[in-house]
Amino acid sequence: MNKKNSAATEKTSRDACQDRVDRLTTELRSQSTELERLHAIYDELDTRNALLHNEVLRLKRAQRTNVQDLAHVAAALVHVSKVKGVALDPTTVGILRRRGWLTSKSRTGALRA
Repeated sequence: MNKKNSAATEKTSRDACQDRVDRLTTELRSQSTELERLHAIYDELDTRNALLHNEVLRLKRAQRTNVQDLAHVAAALVHVSKVKGVALDPTTVGILRRRGWLTSKSRTGALRA
């Protein structure tokens, strides 16, 4: 009888181990599937991030170029104002001063504001 009980206990133990292995294998497959899904999302987000980074760099270059162009136009405007003796309007003078493109009131000549 001990042999029967021992064999039954061993079979039960093997079944329990097999059930546990099956559960762990299923869990591992599930985690692997989730990991693949997350990896695909990461790749997509990484691509989007690179595109956005490039767009930010492009916008910064465009902004720098725009500021340089505006500074050039402002310098030409101030030069023409001084040469022709035509005062700039107060709003324009305020903008030029705020941007640092016009130094002081005492040196503006025809720029009066």
